[in-house]
Amino acid sequence: MDYVTSRRGKGLSNEPMEVSYEDIMRIWRISDEEAELVRRVTESSYRGESYYPDGKPGIGKLANERHAFYKEVLYRDPKTSGLVMQYPHGVIINQARRSSYFRGENQIYPRSVASLHRSLAKIDDERDRQLYRFVADMRIAEFGIFLCRTNIVRFWAQNYGTVLFEPLAQHYGLETKWLDITNDFSVALFFATCYWDRATKSWKPLTKEQTERSEKSKYGVLFHMPAWRADLEMSMMYVGDGRCERMGNVILPIGFQPFMRCHSQYAYGICQEEPFALQDDINFEKLHFRHSEKLSREVYETMDGGRKIFPQDGLDDFQDVIESIRSATAFSREAFDYAFEGNSFFQDEEEVKRELARCTVFPEPVTVSDTHPVQISRQRLRKLNRRYEGFSIEKAYGIKLMTRYVYKGNPPVAQDPAD
Repeated sequence: MDYVTSRRGKGLSNEPMEVSYEDIMRIWRISDEEAELVRRVTESSYRGESYYPDGKPGIGKLANERHAFYKEVLYRDPKTSGLVMQYPHGVIINQARRSSYFRGENQIYPRSVASLHRSLAKIDDERDRQLYRFVADMRIAEFGIFLCRTNIVRFWAQNYGTVLFEPLAQHYGLETKWLDITNDFSVALFFATCYWDRATKSWKPLTKEQTERSEKSKYGVLFHMPAWRADLEMSMMYVGDGRCERMGNVILPIGFQPFMRCHSQYAYGICQEEPFALQDDINFEKLHFRHSEKLSREVYETMDGGRKIFPQDGLDDFQDVIESIRSATAFSREAFDYAFEGNSFFQDEEEVKRELARCTVFPEPVTVSDTHPVQISRQRLRKLNRRYEGFSIEKAYGIKLMTRYVYKGNPPVAQDPAD
């Protein structure tokens, strides 16, 4: 789907555009049609079909061969779930891609940036900001250390691809520099029309009473970027070794990851080393829609009260552990080393420890020791590990891992690595 507010050949505006209920339904219908299309393409790929003459490269005229190759790489591959690819941030098992990216927010906010940057913006002193960032990185490290104690995460890293610890941390509530984006319109629409009720610890549809509280709460927001624009941004942003050349919002796939939350939300993300609000990004169009209880209820019921994008997974029984990491002020030496290596502000380790111990940003002094602050019983870990005994990504996620080897000359068809 192309931009709603402008034709491709014309410049976009950062001014929001109000869209109607009928517009929302039309975009939703297009998204559902695309979901069916990528399902069919994925099944075709699994059957070993291709666009080459007689199904194989090297047969037929050169012009037809080139056309078939481009269609295989540019059309089939992005629409095939389970395709394994190398990106600047790791080896990713892709989900079948649709033609647009979205982010949904249930009211008008002044700046849509990653959760870590929202917190940093509230701190005036630069040194305190750097200490806060340092602690956020230690929390992410402790989350990763916890995950690495589970068999499924170790098995995944050894057999399937990169475990994206920081995007995973973002999806389980930790503050990170990643901003959530989705390739599924219904997921974005859910976050734009529903809210998390802390009292009942459940998702609920917005009510008229909630949306009429202010002018900003009357509207839901959908940020939208077509896939062709996102591909262009990635090609312009990164050089050959994966380094970012200029500031911008590059959309990166999260794909299939251990546990189910990321792929259930068709997760993509923007890694914001520095904050760049979507409101300021000309490549995202800003669609505002008037809230209605009818729409909120319809989306809520379609998404099964949020269960379609927050499925039960192995980490549900560890919410207390995750919550303790989110607010931790005691850390292991291993987590400290991770944060120190990634920082460019502090030069002396002992100085950082002294600064953390007397920092007033946190409710208590931040300490570092040789002991991991998160203690989990062997019994709890065994229960989680038993849940994933004999794990197969093909069976669990209903996909088939695919790769495409590209050589000089005529490239082969997408293959099953097991063949």
